[in-house]
Amino acid sequence: MKKLALLLLVAILLSACQSAAAPQPTAVPPTEPPAPAPTSSPVEALAGSVNDLVGVWWFPKVGMIEFKVDGTSRVSVKGETVAEGNFTFDNGKVTWVSRGSCGAATYEAYVARQDGKPIQLRMQVVGSDSCSDRANAFSSPGKFQNP
Repeated sequence: MKKLALLLLVAILLSACQSAAAPQPTAVPPTEPPAPAPTSSPVEALAGSVNDLVGVWWFPKVGMIEFKVDGTSRVSVKGETVAEGNFTFDNGKVTWVSRGSCGAATYEAYVARQDGKPIQLRMQVVGSDSCSDRANAFSSPGKFQNP
C-alpha cells in the first residue's frame, strides 16, 4: 500500500509540474497599410548663398523676377522684359546696385523650402528703400517658378 500511495503521489506531482498547455494562436486581424509620411511644413531661413535665389520667382505686385548666379536680374511682365539690373549677395543680404531713379538698397532674402525645394522668397528691407516701385514689388512674398 505504501508503494501504491507513493506511486499516486509521484503521478500527482508529475502532472502538477507539467507546463501549462500553450495557448492556441488567435487569428491576426488584417492591418491597414501605413499612412503616408506627412509632407513637411515649409521652413523659412535666411538665404545661405546666391544659389538659393537663382531661378524665376513670381511676385504678385510686379511679375516675374529672374535671379542669375552672376549677380544680374531681370524683371518681366507677361513675358516682356521691363527692367534689368545688378545685385550683390553677402550673408543673406541682397544689395540692389543703383540704377536710374532707383538708388541702392539692401534686403534680407528669406527662402522657404518644403521637402528640400524652394517655394517662397520673402525680401525684407534693411533700413529703407527710396525706390517705391521696388519696395512695392517686394511687399509680398514671391513664389518659386523654376530654376
